[in-house]
Amino acid sequence: MDEDKRSRRRGGREQTTADILDAAEKLFSERGFTAVTVRDIAAEAGVSHALVHRYLGSKQDVYRAILALNEGAFVASAADHDELLTATSLMLREGLAHQRRYVRLIAHSALHGLSYERTVGRFSATERLVELAQAGAEGGDAWDPDAVDPRFVIASVVALFIGWISAEDWVLRASGLADLSDAEIVDSLERVIFGMLRDNIPGAEGGSMG
Repeated sequence: MDEDKRSRRRGGREQTTADILDAAEKLFSERGFTAVTVRDIAAEAGVSHALVHRYLGSKQDVYRAILALNEGAFVASAADHDELLTATSLMLREGLAHQRRYVRLIAHSALHGLSYERTVGRFSATERLVELAQAGAEGGDAWDPDAVDPRFVIASVVALFIGWISAEDWVLRASGLADLSDAEIVDSLERVIFGMLRDNIPGAEGGSMG
């Protein structure tokens, strides 16, 4: 097989794999992991279920590939920044702009009994924020050994973010804020999260990317 044919085949496989992952992410976010079958994913992607197995493996393998792909995008959005607030801002904006469906998938998985052990076993974006939070807390002039554990602070921020994306329309309407623009929502959410970080992590540094 000549190089041009090999290149076209690789390109075709990469696009088909991306289509399968996109279809699976859509279905998992809407129905949850347990309610979706490989045949459902294949039908949504317009391929055979045998091809899904051949390219990606089992349904569990597909799910883990989605997690790894999206977590990588979150980390990449802040790869060049070591300040906690700046990295948080970049990841927040990445999530709001491009990763809403993935975040809803995470929420659906957590709320419908899919155990943590059945995921990839690690979430690199959260780990990166924990790393920055711990470094900032330990290096801060006002470090208090009795302060809230930086890991718990990040866990709270992540939970807020997941909950926000999952219920944004409801909570805005319930609070009389349905007329806010997208820019106002992002700015306000960022300020709330920054407040949580600054209040609990003395060494938190950085600022808004807006």
